[in-house]
Amino acid sequence: MRTRRTHSESSSSSSLLLILTTTCILLLSFSIPTHSEVIALTSDTFSDKIKEKDTAWFVKFCVPWCKHCKNLGSLWDDMGKAMENEDEIEIGEVDCGTDKAVCSKVDIHSYPTFKIFYDGEEVAKYQGSRDVESLKTFVLDEAEKAAAKAQLDSDKEL
Repeated sequence: MRTRRTHSESSSSSSLLLILTTTCILLLSFSIPTHSEVIALTSDTFSDKIKEKDTAWFVKFCVPWCKHCKNLGSLWDDMGKAMENEDEIEIGEVDCGTDKAVCSKVDIHSYPTFKIFYDGEEVAKYQGSRDVESLKTFVLDEAEKAAAKAQLDSDKEL
């Protein structure tokens, strides 16, 4: 005996298949490890991260209530994406609202503040235009200078 499917049965099985497929895709996207372009730094991680050997950290210091920080929009995320292929440069951010100790330690008094750290030391503070190209040019130049200085200091020690 042959049974015929009604239109509603066919439609509901198609919907179920769509829901299952979408769920699988979402679950896979969450389980695949991705490299975050901007790394959130906290009181627990800041000191260790900025001390990473031969790595420049370009860090944004902000607070959630600052209108200037809010006006940056996606700039810092865009900066992180623009720098993702630079092996010796990391883009970080510190929420000074929750990690006041970090911000106090590195002398942050206004928001947003952008600083570069190399081998644990602050090497530059950014005060230029707030666009990805200007930020990128700045961090590449400063990271290169810091690396050259570190190499020179290392050579002197030998």
